[in-house]
Amino acid sequence: MPIHIDMDAYFASIEQRDFPVYRKKPLVVCHTNDASSVKGIVSTSSYEARKYGVRAAMSVLEAKHLCPRGIFIRGNYQKYLYNTKKIHKICLRFSDMVEIFSVDEFFIDVNRSAHLFSGELKIGLKLQNMIEEELGLSSSVGIGPNKLVAKMASEFKKPRGITIIEEDDLPDTFSPLPVDKLFGVGRKMKKHLEILGINTIGDLANTPEEILKKRFGVIGVALHQAAMGRDFSPVHNSFDLREAVKSFGHSSALGKGVSDIKELSRITLGLTEGITRRMREDRYVGRTITAKLHLARLFSISRSKSVKSFSHLTSDIFPIAKALLEKEQALIERYPVTTIGISVNNLIDIKKSHQLSIFDLLADRPNQLALTTDSIKNKFGEKSIFRASLLDWKRRYHSVPRLDITR
Repeated sequence: MPIHIDMDAYFASIEQRDFPVYRKKPLVVCHTNDASSVKGIVSTSSYEARKYGVRAAMSVLEAKHLCPRGIFIRGNYQKYLYNTKKIHKICLRFSDMVEIFSVDEFFIDVNRSAHLFSGELKIGLKLQNMIEEELGLSSSVGIGPNKLVAKMASEFKKPRGITIIEEDDLPDTFSPLPVDKLFGVGRKMKKHLEILGINTIGDLANTPEEILKKRFGVIGVALHQAAMGRDFSPVHNSFDLREAVKSFGHSSALGKGVSDIKELSRITLGLTEGITRRMREDRYVGRTITAKLHLARLFSISRSKSVKSFSHLTSDIFPIAKALLEKEQALIERYPVTTIGISVNNLIDIKKSHQLSIFDLLADRPNQLALTTDSIKNKFGEKSIFRASLLDWKRRYHSVPRLDITR
C-alpha cells in the first residue's frame, strides 16, 4: 500500500517556523513581485488565514479583502525547495521508491519494506514524527491500496492527521463525498458534472462509463475509474531532485523603480552572488545568462546570452549579466526598472562539464576562492563576508539564507 505525505500549509509553515513573529498569525505567502501591492496570487496561507477564507490560487486583492489584517509576504521558493529535498531524504529511510509528486507532496511505495517497520501505519507515524522533529514542520498522511486513494486519504484529517483506507472501505468512504473532492475534478468540471446530475463521488461511480466517455472523452473514463477508487499508476522514483532543476535565479522588487545603471549593476552583482552560491552548493554549472526587467510596471523585457564555457563563478557570470543590462540603458532611463531578475540556465552537472586539463588546474584559484568564501558563510552566516562594492547596499543581501544551507 502506498503512503502519501502532504505537508500542512507548507510555505506558510516554513515561514512561521523560521520567524516566530509570524506564528499563530494569519500569514499569506504570495507569488508576487511586491507583497505590499494587490497584484499576484496566493501561494499558501496559514491555517489562521484560512479561517477568513483565504485559499491558494486566490488573487492577493481578494485575499486582502477577506483578511485585511493578514501578514502578506513574498514566497522564498528556493528555501521551500531546499526543505523539500530534506523531506525527500527522510522518506528514503523507509523505501527506495519515493516519488516527489509536488513541492509539498510525496508518494512512498513500502510494499517491500513495510514488514521491517511493523506495517504501513507505523511508517506513516514515524515519518510524521521525523519530519516534525528534524524540520519543525507538520504533515498529514494518507495510506491506501493505490496512489489515488492514498492521496485522498491524506486530506481527511488535516493538519497532523493520518488516515488509512482499505480497499473494502472504498464504497462507503468515497460515495458520500462531494464530487469535487475527487482528485482531478476542479471548478469547471464540477459544473459540467452537476449539469448531468452528478453531485457526489457515488453519483459519478454509478454513472455509466459510456455516457461519461461520450461527454468528456478519455477524461470521463479516467474520472469514472477514479470514482470507483481504481488507480494503476506506479510510484515513480525521484532519487535526484537535481533532474528537475532547469535554472537558478534571483529577483528583486525595486519599489517605484531604479533608472541609475550603476545602482542596477550593483543589484545585479548581489543577485549574481546569490545565484552562483546556490549553483556551487548544488554542484551545477551553466552557460546561458538571462536578465529579465519589469519596466515602470508597464511591460517586461528579457535578454539572454549563451557562452561557450560553463561556470558557477560570479566573476564569469556577472560581466555578462551586466552587459545585458547596459544594452538597455536608454530604455531604462526612460522607464525605471521596478523588478530585476537574473538567472542562469543551460545547466549540467559539474562533473560532466569538462575533463580537467593543466590549464584548468592553473586557473583554479577563482574557484577555490569561491569555495572558501562559501565555507565561511556556511559557518558564520551570509553577511560574514561579502564584496566591498556591496558594503553600503541598503537592500537585503540576495543570497541563500543561512537557514537554507545549514547541514
